[in-house]
Amino acid sequence: MFRKIKKLSLFSIKYIFILIFFIFILESLTRMFFFLILQEKNIFKYGFNKDLEIHTLDLSKLEISIFNQNEINLINKKKDKNLENLDTRVVIWTFGGSTTKGNNCGSDSSSWPNELQILNKSFVIKNFAQNGYHTDKSVPLLWKNLKDETPNIIIWAHKFNVSKALYGSTRNKQLLSYDFKDLNKNKFFLFINRIDKSFKQSFLFYYFFDQIILRVSIKFNLIEPDKEILLDNKSLEILFRNYEINTKDAINLSKQKNVDEFYILSLFKRKDVPIKKNNYFNYLFYKTIYNIEKNTYSKIIDLTKNVNQIDKNNFFCDGIHKTIIGNQYVSEIIYKYLINNSKILSK
Repeated sequence: MFRKIKKLSLFSIKYIFILIFFIFILESLTRMFFFLILQEKNIFKYGFNKDLEIHTLDLSKLEISIFNQNEINLINKKKDKNLENLDTRVVIWTFGGSTTKGNNCGSDSSSWPNELQILNKSFVIKNFAQNGYHTDKSVPLLWKNLKDETPNIIIWAHKFNVSKALYGSTRNKQLLSYDFKDLNKNKFFLFINRIDKSFKQSFLFYYFFDQIILRVSIKFNLIEPDKEILLDNKSLEILFRNYEINTKDAINLSKQKNVDEFYILSLFKRKDVPIKKNNYFNYLFYKTIYNIEKNTYSKIIDLTKNVNQIDKNNFFCDGIHKTIIGNQYVSEIIYKYLINNSKILSK
């Protein structure tokens, strides 16, 4: 019996080492291939440097970028310093996830902050949005940057990543701990999602394998590209309570630092056309933001008022990310609202 166990253990160890060696070879070849294609040395640091992000614009054309977020922030600061002497400038900070960060649709790409900048040359827009960001991440980011500078306007564009607070420890864990213990009945599904996310942030071959599977699945309508984790109503209520706490914290921080105006943006995705405010996710979102508006100095910019008139095939490149036409549409609505309602712009 002991010999069988020992033999089985040695057999298992042997194949574990073979698997590790196979992964190492596959990962090395993947990095070398994309280094030759992109001529980007940072490809070898991916997974080791937490500030490095990879972004796939168009996988079929190998339009891929890898960048250091700290370097981008440094560039943004330099741009702002060059504009310090402009008396007419209006400094706008934007926060959100990939739908605000933009450039998600290959050559047909942009972002609504970029398009908003084009509409008014006096705007100085710093876009803090990052892929997958939710309010837990944006509040500390806001606080960090408010220590050095105060913008005139903040636009808070969080919505679709609300469930990602489940992937890690929320900054409001103590306030919500009594509910988070029971969040989501399928804990195994969450566990798999955490592993999946960790692998994508560590292994380049796994990241591209995931991208290929995702795009093939979308093309053949096997999955919805923006499908949320299936959550029960109670879980959604807790997550939007988390959103509310974070957003109010962001508003209070902004007010303390004398930010003139704070706007909450109501985004929409492909399956929201025609708009469906009666599903529980949208119901909680609108209930939450209108409650926040009622009790703070923030204002809501509702993008959904005329959304039923748009051609969603031209506005989206997938289920959630907008083409340049979609981003231009969003920026025009925001601009018109600011022109008509902002006290800063009416001066």
